[in-house]
Amino acid sequence: MTEMQTNPLNQKYWITLLIISTAYIAVFANIQGFKAMLPLVQDEFAVSRAQVGLYTSFYFLSSVIVAVFSGRIADYLGTKKGLILGVGVIAFMMILHSLSPLFGIILFLAFITGFAFSIITPSVNKGVIETAEPSKRSLSMGIVYGGGGIGGFLGAVLLPYFGVMVGWRTALLFGSFFAILVSLLIIKLYHPPTAQGKKENSSEEEKATSLKEDLRYLLHNRYLLIVFSMGIVFGASISSVTGHYTIFLTRDLGFNAAFAGLGLGVFHIGGIVGQPTWGLINEKIFQGDRRKGLILLSMLIAVLALFFGLVVSRFSFSSYAILGFSFLLGFCILGIIAIYFTTVSELVPTGYIGVATGLALIFPRTSTVLAPPLFGLLADLSGTYALSWVMLGLIVLLLSTAFIYFSGKYSNPPGEASRVQKQQKR
Repeated sequence: MTEMQTNPLNQKYWITLLIISTAYIAVFANIQGFKAMLPLVQDEFAVSRAQVGLYTSFYFLSSVIVAVFSGRIADYLGTKKGLILGVGVIAFMMILHSLSPLFGIILFLAFITGFAFSIITPSVNKGVIETAEPSKRSLSMGIVYGGGGIGGFLGAVLLPYFGVMVGWRTALLFGSFFAILVSLLIIKLYHPPTAQGKKENSSEEEKATSLKEDLRYLLHNRYLLIVFSMGIVFGASISSVTGHYTIFLTRDLGFNAAFAGLGLGVFHIGGIVGQPTWGLINEKIFQGDRRKGLILLSMLIAVLALFFGLVVSRFSFSSYAILGFSFLLGFCILGIIAIYFTTVSELVPTGYIGVATGLALIFPRTSTVLAPPLFGLLADLSGTYALSWVMLGLIVLLLSTAFIYFSGKYSNPPGEASRVQKQQKR
């Protein structure tokens, strides 16, 4: 075990986590920044709300197709190369976005961008597990994934602001150049523990099983499969909100594009605060019981979605109240990500984290492909997003109830956690 793992207060430990998080900052600054400018894009190309939702679907469709393979690639390349490759390709794709003459081409570019993004998440998870000791993993994961919230906030607030001033195409170039700088930062400063002359997991280095054998091993764990189902909750909720929130605020509630971008930015601030906070709550209050954390958060997401559909959509609120609701929405919806991936990573040996993460990503990304266009279609048919919010809340409530039942029936196999932890410490 490395010095960073035995002493989590070590300065190098926190610096490593921050460097890993910069990958998410850069990626989400671009992706969420572009989504925040969708009202401007919609006006230029004259597309419907359902068509706007297709952007998120195309972006994650490719991620679903290569999810397991990208996890295997992350295991093969290692954390550093995986992060550099993912961030660098996304920077290039955003430049091409800014040059696109047709919305259909943008959808195609979103599809290609999803390939690059699919490598980043398993690389990040692998980096956190390599760095953090077991008792600090959900907190550490929350800090790293909070970087996505920082990036989402910066992109959602700044890019629409620049987009109004100089056009969304020029604004998108700012985000692209930022991603390029982050890639260079990772190349220069990130030194993962496995690159420092110590093999953290000899079983991982010696493992020469095929992808088919890895999948057979992972799919044998029923509890792991049940946890995967919770990916549908955060996939559907996050993609529906981020893909339509600025349009909801402008078209339904009557705010301007700048405020809508601010609202989406505050949503991501909620995630920045929520991810490490829920991680700390899971460690201190729930004593590391990931199941309780997943249940509580999924129920809160269902309640909030119903609140937006039945209350926020129907009554007038001040801009300050809307920003408060946006923060609370991000605090809960984005807060579930770190708990979900921590749970998955702890249920498998270190050498399987990439593939397990790839499997875990199939569920949220599949729902991400389907949810945004359906969320927008309901809004097109009914005239507002009220019905969309209600349906989202009911679906999350149903999935949460099913998770409570089945996760209690098929609990984690006795001794599994200790067995995995022993393998990870070899």
